[in-house]
Amino acid sequence: MPNTMHALLTGVGSLRVGTAQVPEPGPDQLLVRVAAVSFNNADVDADAGSDGVERVAGYEFSGEVVAGDDTLLGQRVMGTAPAAFAEFVVVDRRHVVAVPAGLAPTAAAALPVALFTEHGALTLAGLKPGQSVLVTAGSSSLGLIGMQVARVLGAARVFGTTRTAGKRALLERVGADLALCADGSDLADEVLEATNGAGADVVLDHIGGAMVDVAIGSAAPGGVVVSVGRLGGAEARIDLFGLARRRVRLQSVSYGFTPPDIIGDRLAALAPVVLPAVADGRIAAVIDSVHPFVDAAAALERLRGGVAEGKVVLTLT
Repeated sequence: MPNTMHALLTGVGSLRVGTAQVPEPGPDQLLVRVAAVSFNNADVDADAGSDGVERVAGYEFSGEVVAGDDTLLGQRVMGTAPAAFAEFVVVDRRHVVAVPAGLAPTAAAALPVALFTEHGALTLAGLKPGQSVLVTAGSSSLGLIGMQVARVLGAARVFGTTRTAGKRALLERVGADLALCADGSDLADEVLEATNGAGADVVLDHIGGAMVDVAIGSAAPGGVVVSVGRLGGAEARIDLFGLARRRVRLQSVSYGFTPPDIIGDRLAALAPVVLPAVADGRIAAVIDSVHPFVDAAAALERLRGGVAEGKVVLTLT
């Protein structure tokens, strides 16, 4: 095992390839040799910490267990951990799942965060087979997986939104019954029209900000809105009378690394239904592009440019 490794380090609004010490796993941790990593929106503003010290970036990966638990040595895993954009990463053993046979490392790296986030949100919503689901920002990496997970969980109709007309085909390709190009108050009217006035039983909102109130207006009476993402801002103004009149339940999810059970429980919950659906192709990673590790800066710019259709992935092997 080498003492140092190549890693992507945070700079001032950028990433650079540098070197770092190979970490050592502690109790309940695994050391994974990384095969591929995947960008998320949180990586767009990659920056050095307030102390100005560069740190290893990223938190989503796939690879092979090389230390930490003899029973798992050689197993291919995908998961999430801080400082993942490197040749080796230390990860809590609860924060990985086995990669289904036949799934490429690039596809595996693009899945874990979206899988446990969207499945967690739909579980919190109490989605029942036969219900309808609306996914805002459906062309985002989370939204694309959310629509597929909803279908696997038995949703009868799945609607997705995008701000870009050219991305409607992408939403339909992953299984949306109707792709709506809407970003404002007209969305609720379009959803109500598409559902004959019923509204969506479950709304997964990945935008936040002003969209939260629109999501409430798009929900069925007695429906559920789950705030998942905050692409449009972390603060929202909502019409409380509208919330009350429609008897909508408004909830929110956010998954952090501590305590470890938060993500651990969500990943463990994927085993019965979601991971088998990944294995047989009913849920598939949507990958925009794959880049060599050394081209991370260019890959990051593609993500920042808003043109990516799916995940931007880096390979280390």
